[in-house]
This record gives sequence, C-alpha cells and structure tokens, in this order.
Amino acid sequence: MKRYTLLAFLLCLVALSSVSRSVLAQGVAMVLDRTGTVEAIHAGKARRLNVLDYLAADSEVRLADAASATLVYLASSREWQFTGPGRYRLKSDAPAVLQGAAPKARGVPAPSAQAMVKLEPAQRERLALGAMVMRGDGPLRIVSPNGVDVLTNQPTLIWLAGDGQEIRVSVFDESQQIVAQGVATKMPWPLPKALPPGEYTWRIEATAAGGSPRLGRFRIIGDDDERRALPTRPPAEFAQRVAHAVMLESHDLPHDALMLWRALAAERPDEESLQQWAR
Repeated sequence: MKRYTLLAFLLCLVALSSVSRSVLAQGVAMVLDRTGTVEAIHAGKARRLNVLDYLAADSEVRLADAASATLVYLASSREWQFTGPGRYRLKSDAPAVLQGAAPKARGVPAPSAQAMVKLEPAQRERLALGAMVMRGDGPLRIVSPNGVDVLTNQPTLIWLAGDGQEIRVSVFDESQQIVAQGVATKMPWPLPKALPPGEYTWRIEATAAGGSPRLGRFRIIGDDDERRALPTRPPAEFAQRVAHAVMLESHDLPHDALMLWRALAAERPDEESLQQWAR
C-alpha cells in the first residue's frame, strides 16, 4: 500500500512540474477563449495561450493574423477581446497596446470574476491530476451525479461500463418509487422527464447475469435554495459559457458544470484544460 501511495504522490509531482507558470502564479487575468495562433510570454518564456490559463501581471500576449483571444481581469471584472495581429502587455489594471488594434472592453458580472479567482487553486489541482483518465473498459462505475446538488430538473446520468455493455438504469424518489427507468448501451443518459426538487437515488446494473448494481445519489435543489436563481440555460457565446461553467463550479454545482465542460471540450478538442474539466 505504501508503494502505491508513493507512486501516486510522485505522479502528482511530475504532473505539477509541467503546469505552466501562469497557473502556478497568482493570475491577474484568466483566458476565456482563444482561436488561432496566440502566445503568452512571461519571464522570457513563450508558450501557447490556452483557455482557462491564468496570466501573471506583465505577461505579453501575441496574436497572429486573424487570431483572437478573450481575457477577464479578475480584480476589475472587465473582459477584454483581442484581435490579431497584435502584441499586448498585461498591466495590473488593463492591457497596454504594444502593436495592433486596441482591445475591446466590456464588463462581466462580478460574481463571475469572483468565481474565476476561486477556481484558480482547483485548476492547479485538476492539472496536477491530469494523468488520471476515466476509462470505459473497467468495472461498472457511477460517475455523476453522485452525492451532489443539481440545478437542472432533468439531469443527465454518467457512468462507466465496458464498450457495448447493456445497462439498466433506474431512478428512485425518496419513497423508493421508480420515477424513470430505461436500458442503455451508451451514456450519458438524459432523464426522459423533468423531476421535482428532492432527493433521488439512481441505480445501474448490467442486464446480463453477474455483477453487482451500483448506486448514486443526487438532490435537485428547490426554490428555497438561492442557487435556483442561476440560469439553467448557458449563454450562446463560447467565452461566456466558459465563465458560466466556472460560476457553476463556484456554487458547488459540479454536475451541472461537468455537462457544460463536456460540451465546451467537444467544441475545442485541442484545449487540454477543458479536456481535464470534462472528465
């Protein structure tokens, strides 16, 4: 057991060593979107700019022709949209133009920026554990939602099973009455109907003989929960959807955030941070 613990610890150290300086340092801005060739230069080192990167003060951002990027300054809750070609220095209060067109500024809701600040330590941990990948060729396992609050009244259920394995899914209310049931060979499995607020248990089991069922639990929050005021439909713009996912994480709604992370990651398969949050 000690050997496996040490191995896991060493893997985390190796992963942490590859985390960019922008994430390890306290960021002055966070990246919400990036298209085309965009580089960040800090302390003389250049690297590709990625969605969810945190950029330190005095970093330089370079955009190639037709490239674009969207950053949010965490202290001011101000969003900056850059279009290439251009070079910009991230001063502590606003970006300075070194070359190219001036970036466009607009405000973002203060709670969103506060959520981005709160996310930074979690972002470091998620990157450090990035080598851990969910695989679908192991034993049957519940993924999400499990032991969490859910905002949507029609959550999507996620599990792991062998490829092509037929799984019976059952959802029970607090009185142990079945409120939804089906058989699936693929997941995720969206509930076929909306459910009222309350506590729910869901069970998955292979339809073939053998193997034990797996149980998960979730709670759909009610009107007495202030988080019910949060929008359930994400914005249309990519950068704003990233900000919305961050806000859901900060409100302890990880399953709702996970579904949005997965959609974002599918749109941008080359963005490693999005792929990490989508697992």
